[in-house]
Amino acid sequence: MTTTSSIRIDLDALEGNLEAIARLVGGGNPASDRICAVVKSDAYGLGAARIAGSMASMGIRTFAAYQPQEAIEVAMAARGASVLVLMPVHQLERAGAARHLLAAGRLHYTAHTPEQVRDLEAEAAPLGIVLPVHLELDTGMGRGGCEEPDARRILEFVAGSPRLRLAGVMTHLPDALDDPDTARDRGRRFREFIEKAGDLVPDDTVRHVSATAALQDASLRFDMARIGLGWTGHLPRPVSMDRSGLRLRPAISWWSRLIQIRRIEAGRTIGYGCTERVERDTVAGLVPVGYADGLPPSRLGTHRVVVHGKHGPVAVPVLGRMNMDQCVVDLTEVGPVDGDASVEVVSSEADSVVSLPRVAARADVMPYELLCGLSPRIPRVVVAGGSLAAPDQAPPIESKTAVRGPRIGFG
Repeated sequence: MTTTSSIRIDLDALEGNLEAIARLVGGGNPASDRICAVVKSDAYGLGAARIAGSMASMGIRTFAAYQPQEAIEVAMAARGASVLVLMPVHQLERAGAARHLLAAGRLHYTAHTPEQVRDLEAEAAPLGIVLPVHLELDTGMGRGGCEEPDARRILEFVAGSPRLRLAGVMTHLPDALDDPDTARDRGRRFREFIEKAGDLVPDDTVRHVSATAALQDASLRFDMARIGLGWTGHLPRPVSMDRSGLRLRPAISWWSRLIQIRRIEAGRTIGYGCTERVERDTVAGLVPVGYADGLPPSRLGTHRVVVHGKHGPVAVPVLGRMNMDQCVVDLTEVGPVDGDASVEVVSSEADSVVSLPRVAARADVMPYELLCGLSPRIPRVVVAGGSLAAPDQAPPIESKTAVRGPRIGFG
């Protein structure tokens, strides 16, 4: 089967990003113990089992997913790794692989309320297991987690329970980029809560925060950082706002191709609503990518794509409105171009006009949103190197695998 689009995931870039983040947050511990790779929402639409399996071969031993079924799939793919379930869970899945993973202590659960923790204890008892839990202290995010009085009660309950083990204490700071001073204050509150808890937080309990905070401020680096968008080679905000000093390499690219070329006379209109009128004779190309594929209409500036003509890649504007399954692009300045030339919709070059942050900005969405919105009908292709090359210079876009040997870790 030949497709007209592919999402390409470069394992070399992925591994380099993990190593760079590990060096920053590693401290004195093995770097692989300092990273929790967040792969919720099917690894932001890229394939959680695929991504987690690759990361595990690179030495990552801790993952986070949102829902229990998601966590089970990740744990099965990432052999030997543990997976933290982020959502409030009151009942444990016991069928199939779940029972084995629970018995092995590889499924961890987030503690949000005293009532939920009591339910988890009751669920663990008939299984004869000791369930690892991570207390989430709300330091300002205002979604999951709990305030300090309930957090204290949870610690006391877990300390007295034969069926629960405090594996971690965590928080999610909402403002590490927008308000770094407040973020530091929240970090101090988190640290002070743990210190006041004393023996209720054993020495082997892992303290962890969201990666944005940990990367931006050394005072917010605890035992482990939860890495989300960072492993893709991007940060939540532009490099100009970044204080980490990290230089990541984008690991994700989106390729398509031309399927038609035609000439349009000056004065003609293009697309629904006749919003685009060409002022010159125009060479127009049709690219089979639209909002059904996950490329939203542009709201802040015109979308662009990079067309690989015979004289090299050229950035060209999208003409008219974005369609469901296709868009029209201006090829007039590209020069000689084959009728099926490669087209970059999202580039893995950080400074490209179609880098993930720039495409997301034109659509007025966050990079997370753009990734999660990519249609599952587009094949995800894992490659070891070559993601900067056009598809005709690299493994065929139908390929679904790449050779990757086992890794010892990032020590």
